[in-house]
Amino acid sequence: MRSKLEVIEEAPQKMNIKIFKGFEDIYPEKIDETDSWYYGQLTSCSEVYEVLDFKNEYPGTRLYFIEYPSGKVFEPINQEKNVFLERPIYDSKDNSFGVIRYDFNKEIIQILVFNPECSSVKILTEMSFSKVGDMINVRLITSPFALVKHDVQSDKVDFLWPKEMKFQFEENEGLDFQNDGKLYTSKWIEDPDYREEIIIRDIETGEILERSPGYLRRMSDGSAWKMTR
Repeated sequence: MRSKLEVIEEAPQKMNIKIFKGFEDIYPEKIDETDSWYYGQLTSCSEVYEVLDFKNEYPGTRLYFIEYPSGKVFEPINQEKNVFLERPIYDSKDNSFGVIRYDFNKEIIQILVFNPECSSVKILTEMSFSKVGDMINVRLITSPFALVKHDVQSDKVDFLWPKEMKFQFEENEGLDFQNDGKLYTSKWIEDPDYREEIIIRDIETGEILERSPGYLRRMSDGSAWKMTR
C-alpha cells in the first residue's frame, strides 16, 4: 500500500489596501511611544534653521496626524507662510501631541498641544527667537512637556520652558525624558566595543541617582523597558 501525499492549496487572501487620495507626497512615520498614531510632514526643508535660506518665501509646513487602524486624517494646525512645524511627540498620560511652531514672520516660538479626543489645539507658551538662539538641537520632551536645547559640543542641556534650568552632562550623554522628578538619559561608550549606559539624575540638582548598563525603551502604555545586566 503506497502512501499518498495530499497537497492542499489555500486560496490567497486579498490584501486590504486603504487609499488616501491627495496624499501622494506624504510618507506616514510612526510616532514614538504610541501604536495608534502616525504623522506626515510636508515641508521644503528638513530642519527649522534651513527656513532662513528661503528668504521669507518658505511656503510653510503641513503636518498630518493619521489614526491607526481607522485611517482618519487630521490637520489641526493650519499651514502658514514662513511657519515651520516640528515633528510631533506623544504624551501617553494625556493622550496628546506636542508640536513646536516656529513663526518666522513674528520671530516667535510656540508650544502647541493637539488633543485628538476633542480635536482641540491650545498654546502652552510663547517665546522669542532670541531666547532659543540658533535653533539647533531644540526639542520637546515628556512628561510633562518641556522645551530643551542640547549643546552637543559641550554636553550641556538647557531647559527653556516651563522652568529654566541648566545641566552639565557627561560626554556622549543625551536626554531621553523626564518623569517623577527625575531625568532619564542614555550614554554611549566605545572602549573599544560599543555599549550604552542608562543614567538617572535628580531633576533639581542634576545629581546622578543611578547608573546601569543597557538600554531604556518607552512603550505605548506609558511604561518603560529597562534592558540591563
